[in-house]
This record gives sequence, structure tokens and C-alpha cells, in this order.
Amino acid sequence: MMQIPQLHKRMPDTLPKDWRLLPTGYFTHQLVGLPNPLDDAPESPDRIEAIEARLMLAGLEGRVRRVECGPAPREAVLLAHDSQYVDDLEHASLGDPEALKRFTEPDTRVGEDTFSCAMASAGAVARAVDAIYGRSVKNAFCAVRPPGHHASRSRASGFCYLNNAAIGALWAQKRWRAERVMVLDFDAHHGDGTEEILADRPGVRFLSLFQWPLFPHRRMEPTPSNAVLSPLPAGAGGEDIRNVVENVWLPEIDKFQPDLMILSAGFDAHCEERIAQLKAGEMDYACVTRLLVEASFAYCEGRLVSVLEGGYELRSLARSVFTHLQGLIRNPLPAETCKDPN
Repeated sequence: MMQIPQLHKRMPDTLPKDWRLLPTGYFTHQLVGLPNPLDDAPESPDRIEAIEARLMLAGLEGRVRRVECGPAPREAVLLAHDSQYVDDLEHASLGDPEALKRFTEPDTRVGEDTFSCAMASAGAVARAVDAIYGRSVKNAFCAVRPPGHHASRSRASGFCYLNNAAIGALWAQKRWRAERVMVLDFDAHHGDGTEEILADRPGVRFLSLFQWPLFPHRRMEPTPSNAVLSPLPAGAGGEDIRNVVENVWLPEIDKFQPDLMILSAGFDAHCEERIAQLKAGEMDYACVTRLLVEASFAYCEGRLVSVLEGGYELRSLARSVFTHLQGLIRNPLPAETCKDPN
């Protein structure tokens, strides 16, 4: 068993007595079922359908507060993206030939619903941030698509058009005056767009573990001053991922002491995934979730927003998200352990 390490900062004494009784929010939008413009793309509506079917089968839907969200405020999106890029994405979705020239890669084709879907996904994350600071939920999971962490300020990439996690982080700074926001990305693919958008920004820290080499094939140097990158080789297992979280991420959290934690929660490091070659299992995601939830309770009064990124094998994705959501719902215990799945 791996003992969860003791965190340096104790639980604040000022929390309302009923704070831990607040529900976990499940933020989504009505457009998640619309098709990907690229036929046979692994990023498809089936992903959310599989997740929700698993949650319903287990009766977990009744233990979260479901919130259907509309589009993000444009001012929130423009905190992370250039206005011309956002305009081009909108116009491309309307069929503008000139704007469509900007989205010619196979993994960033634009259809008539692309802009609306991307805005709604960003809207779910912004709404989750608002709900957490407004104390209607203790933490949140955003079941959204398209994902976001490959989208940079002015470029779509890897099925990503708007960077949901970066928008959430910058919205928390602007709307809620968050002084220290930490974005933590455990997708098998590096969140290169998030890194670019948040690079060297004051009050923001970005941590990313990922398989390397693998898309997006980032060169490992240079690294922004506010980023910590933890590349893992193909074949690395759940223990390697947990070691990064325990030995790299937790000390960074302790040093930074965030007001808000945002997770780019990709589940394509699972051993059943074909799109990457990492070997995590559901128990590893359970352990990572427990470590990060406990850290959020210790440092930022539980304020944690988890945003769905990758994960394409439907069965393993559904099981992994179920395990992750269980960890968000259940409050941490002082002497909790993470069992080694091996």
C-alpha cells in the first residue's frame, strides 16, 4: 500500500460546519451528443454516452448535482484566446470559406456545430468555477466535449478548439480574484495548448505528466518558468504515474498553496487504450484522485474543478471516470491509503 503523505498545511478552521456536505457538481451541456465533423474520429459523442450509462447503472447520478450549461461568456474565452481566432472559429462553423482555411488538419475539422459545442464546453467549466466559489457545490466534474488542452491561443489542435482548463483558470482570476490557480494535467498527451496559454503568467502554475515521445511531440526545452513537466516513457505503469503525483506534484502544491485546482482529467493513460502506451488502471486513477482531493481540502477549501480531456476506449473510460467521480464525491479520511493494484 502507498500511504498518502501528510500535507504541510492543515485543514482551515474557518470552514462552515456544513461545507463538506455540499454535493459534487456534474457540469455538462446539451450539445455533447452532437457528432464530430470528422467521420470515425475517436473523439465522439459515444464517450459521454458511455460515461453517463456507467454512472446511471451504478446509481451515482443521484449523488451529484447535475448542471446543464450554456455557452461561456465571450469575455471568459478571450482571456485565453485571441479574438481573431475566436471569430474565425465562429465564422468557420457558419461555413465561411476564408475562415475554414484555418481549420484544415484532419483532427481539427470544423462543422456547423463546432463553435457552439466548444463554447458550451468552456461554459461548463466557467460555470463550475462560479458554482464552487459561490458555494453551491464543493467540487466539480465537467463532462464535456470537445476537449481543450491542445488548443493554444490562436490554433486548434488534437480535437481541441477552445482550451477549457485555461479558460477556467483565467476566469477564476478575473471573476473571483483567485491569487494562485494550479492546473494539473494527467492526460497521456501533453497539454501543450494549456502550457502555451498559461506560460509565465503570474499567479498560475501548470503541472503535466504525459507519455513522451507522443503527440503533440513537444520538445522538452525550454520550459516556462511556471510549468513543471514530467514525461514518462511508453510502457510506464500506474505506479510511475502515482509516483509523479506523490513526489513531484504534492511538493509543488505545498510550495504554491493554490486557491483553486483545475484538473485536465484525461483517461487515455489506461492500459486498455490504443492511442497511447501507458499502463494505468482504474485503481491508479482512484489513488491520484484521492491524493489531489485531499490536497484541495488542505490548501484551497476543497475548490477543485476536474475537466474531461482524453480517453477513447469506451469501457475503460466509463470505469475510470466512475472511479474518479467517486473520489470527488467522498470526503478524504486522515489515514487513507492507496492500494497497489498489483
